[in-house]
Formats: sequence, C-alpha cells, structure tokens
Amino acid sequence: MAAPDTGTPRAPGAAAPLRRTGPLWLLPPVAVLALGVLGASIWEPRAFQDGGQPGAGTASDAVVAVGRGHLGSGDAGAGYHSVVVLGAPAERSDTVAAPAAAAMPPAPPASAAAPARPAPPPAAEAQAQAPVPVPPPGAPESKAACQLLLPRLPTVDRALCESTRLAESGAQSRKGLPLYWRDVFPARASAASRAGASAMPPPLRVLVVGAIHGDEPTSASLAMRWIGFAAQPERALRQPVHWRFIPALNPDGMLARPATRVNARGVDLNRNFPTPNWERDAPIYWQKRTHRDPRRWPGPTPLSEPESRFLHEQMEGFRPDLVVSIHAPYGVLDYDGPLPPPSRLGQLRLDQLGIFPGSLGHYGSVRQGMPVVTIELQHELRMPDDSQVRQMWVDLLRWMDTHLATADTPPAGTAVR
Repeated sequence: MAAPDTGTPRAPGAAAPLRRTGPLWLLPPVAVLALGVLGASIWEPRAFQDGGQPGAGTASDAVVAVGRGHLGSGDAGAGYHSVVVLGAPAERSDTVAAPAAAAMPPAPPASAAAPARPAPPPAAEAQAQAPVPVPPPGAPESKAACQLLLPRLPTVDRALCESTRLAESGAQSRKGLPLYWRDVFPARASAASRAGASAMPPPLRVLVVGAIHGDEPTSASLAMRWIGFAAQPERALRQPVHWRFIPALNPDGMLARPATRVNARGVDLNRNFPTPNWERDAPIYWQKRTHRDPRRWPGPTPLSEPESRFLHEQMEGFRPDLVVSIHAPYGVLDYDGPLPPPSRLGQLRLDQLGIFPGSLGHYGSVRQGMPVVTIELQHELRMPDDSQVRQMWVDLLRWMDTHLATADTPPAGTAVR
C-alpha cells in the first residue's frame, strides 16, 4: 500500500529564501581568472537554497562544473553554464557520489510541449546506457528467479515468468536474496524509421517498481506482465523508451509466511527514503499518527535498508524521467511530480492521497524532481483481468507521449489506442 496512513493533506512547501553561501575570495585568483577566460558564470543563486528544499546546498566542499548540467536544483529546466558552486548539493547522498569536476554534456533542446529535463552527469549517463545482463529464456539465472518468486505471483505461470528473462542486479535483500531486474531497450532502427528522422532523440528512461510491500504480490505480477508488453515492438511514440523493471523490491516480505508489508528487519521500505526533515518527521508521524504500527515503522535512519538503498541508487544513477510504483489494494491512481498527472489508467482514477515522510513518491518528486505515478491495484491477491492490464499500459504510454516526450516530430503511423 503506497499511502495507507490516513490523514496528511498535500501541502506544497514554500520556497526557501535564496542565500549566497561562501565568499568568492576563497577561490585562488588564478582559478577565478581561468574561469573568466572560459566564460564562466561565477554566481548562480539557485544552487544555494536553504536545506530541506530541492536544490539545498551546504557550505562544504567547492564543486566546479564547467559546461552544462543538473546540480541538484530540483528544477526540471535548470541548466548551468560553467557554474562554480561553493557547497555541495545537500540531497546528493554519500551512497552514490558524483564526480566533483566532471564536465557536463550539452542538454538537448526541448520542445515547447514539454519542459526540459536535466542532462545526467557522464557517470550516470554511462550507467543508464550500460546493458543489464539478461539471460535467455530457460537460462539457469532466469529459472532461479522464477523458482524463487513464482509461487507468490498471481496469474503468472512458469512460461510467462521465464519469458521476462530476469537477471540478478548484484544487489541483495536484507536476508541475502537477489534483487532481480530487467532492462528493455528501445528498438532504435524501427523507431527512427517510424519517425522519419535521421537522428532520434535520446530515449526516455522509465523505472517500474513492484512489491515494495511484500504482502502486495499483484504489484509484482503487474510488473512482470508489463515486461512482456515493453519487449514487444514499440507503438508509435514520439520518443523511444528505455525501461527498467524491478518487479519485487521486497522479496523477504513477499516470501515470508505469511507475507509481510515490511522487510526482514521490520522496516516499511516505502517510509525509508530520505525526504526533507526525515529524522524529525518520520518518527513523529509513526508514533503519533500510526500509533507505532509495526507495519509502518520507517526504520532507524533513512536508507537504512539494502532494498531502499538499491532503489535510491537506481534513481541517482539511471536518472529516470518517470518512476512507476505499483501497490495495492486501494484501487486508485496517485501521483507526485511537476507535470500534469494522468487522470486515469484503465479503471483506476486519479485520487491523490497526500504525502508521507519517507515515501517513494515524496522523495522522487521533492528531492529528485521526478514524476512518480503510483498505481494502487484493487486487490493485493487478485489481479485485474487481462483487458485492464493492457489498458493501464496503453493509458500510461499515452500520458508519457503527451507529457514526457520531447521529440519535435509528431508521432507517425497508427496512434496509441
């Protein structure tokens, strides 16, 4: 369940006042002169917002970035030319350290229909494009994934499971179980042919996550079903898509008897992400609003669990343009983020549930500036029928094509329907 705790109304935070952190005379004169020759912009106040807000900076290590890129502002359109930042962005965790002086690649021009997205740093771009090892159907690794997960997956049979070709990510759960994933890359040649263009825009990156809560196995089944859809020839979209699926983030909870919402340490992974003021708000919310419900314990510290750290690393390195988080059983569609929300996916209608300390939606939208679509299926044990499984997928593609795609060329061929 993405947001079972009743009660917190959505309240967008007020923008923090800008402050100029660190005197420029700390820079050696030679460095200032060199940056001036390079055409550097020595001051950019957006990089120095107060802590607890997107783009928060602290007066610690100086970060020099020559070129153009995203320095953790949380502003989807923020591109910086030769910025000197006195203070590292606060929301960049120590878990994934970005190179301090890496040159940023030029950001592609955005169409008027969609806001520009920040260009990832070179290390993140390399990770985003690096192929995930995918075993062929029937390979030992694929069979091992199905042997582990299949008994708990509603409406997924062995043939369908092995066709997903899940691979070990290299990360493990609290109990040491492998966390499986699957990357589906766009068919570049066919997409370029459909668009009628010699050069395609870079693919959108979409991260789909299921079974953050182990007692919601339909969320894992939906992710598995969608892997098959993503691997089919692409529909007529304006921009190709690189999909990354993590069907079962919490295998310990899913395989427990009985299955549990929390992981093996008793932590609600969907309250373990480093949202602003987590150290204050998450424990108070758990104590006062949930009355110390053990199913909703946020953990001792943010990112205390290997499962949440793994997902955090994907958001830092893969830099998805969209995160789809699948839950059950509220039967609604939730959304957090800077873009207009989808009004429906299949029979699920938009009903924004509010924000909660440590939740993935709160973290992704506020701290990462990413849209997060949260699907709440109607049942945690009974899957929707096949027509609804497909209709949700089609509606998601339609929304992505309208609000995420940046290609100037309109879609060609048969429209998504």
